[in-house]
Amino acid sequence: MTRIARSRFLVVLTAGALTATLGLPGVATAEPKHRTVPVCALRPLPLPADMNGRALAVDPTGRFIAGTGYRIDDDDWQPLLLLWAGSPGRPGHEVRTEPRLTVVAIGGGLQVENINRYGVAVGSAFVDNVNRPWLYRNGRVEWLPVPPVVSNTWATGINSRGDIVGRGAVEQTETSLPLLWPADRPGTVEVIDAPSDASATEIFDDGTIIGTAGNSGWVRHPDARTDLLTAPGARWSGISAARGNWAVGVIGTGSEDEDRTLVRWDLRTGVAAAVNPALVSTLDVNSRGTVLGDRAVEHGDRLVALGGAIPGVRDPFGWAIADNGLVVGSINGSRLRPARWINC
Repeated sequence: MTRIARSRFLVVLTAGALTATLGLPGVATAEPKHRTVPVCALRPLPLPADMNGRALAVDPTGRFIAGTGYRIDDDDWQPLLLLWAGSPGRPGHEVRTEPRLTVVAIGGGLQVENINRYGVAVGSAFVDNVNRPWLYRNGRVEWLPVPPVVSNTWATGINSRGDIVGRGAVEQTETSLPLLWPADRPGTVEVIDAPSDASATEIFDDGTIIGTAGNSGWVRHPDARTDLLTAPGARWSGISAARGNWAVGVIGTGSEDEDRTLVRWDLRTGVAAAVNPALVSTLDVNSRGTVLGDRAVEHGDRLVALGGAIPGVRDPFGWAIADNGLVVGSINGSRLRPARWINC
């Protein structure tokens, strides 16, 4: 975000659907509207009966889904990487093909963070008492290289080229370094030129990198310019996800547990707009600017809930949203099961 863009932040916050006015300048909040639409239609993802699992990431097209699981009867509770491949479908159209499931054993505490349009997934695993970054492609898991100065490392974002970003923890200084694994130089890792104590969350196809540095969100443009993502009057900000022209996260005027406002930044203008607080969280955003909370989707003028249509289903929870509106997450009942929601 350029200095000019930052100067264009609006300086009024109206409470709207908030129960109390937060008084944070620099955030645009439209008057609340109460349009409703049918809930997203639930479609559980295939999973063997002896497993628990959840879906955590979906590629922009909605074709590839990644998650984690474990076998219910395993004495050692071995974490499993779950990958589904199917038809992407189109916005507003039923996905009729059943996704094909692949199960991969990685070992250690497993995190899945992202997957690209070619089915390449990234994440981290807690192995030998450290967090190590990995990628999955062509049917196998590969460990990513890490700088010698970091003690724990996480891979968090991947673009369609295969460029990967993440962060490494520097134990001596209790800070983090933003990291890049470039697709055109396999087997290498670079420290991204960014503000101090930074982490990288997402990388776009054009090379734009989004993350958090210290107590502010930040964006690194393809021409290497770096700007903060914040708002006038905000003491801190954090980024949870970004896609296309949008980033979502939270800003606040007090401590990290006080005076919080969930927002969506328009990366073209630098304007931060408050999202409907009924979302509770901002877990993801797609290229259309649709924001995903844990149990609902916001389209700006309306909310769409994640529905359940199966007896015994409870606790629907969404983790990621594709550009076609497909949401992936989990449902609970007799066991934790991965799920997708269509027509969101």
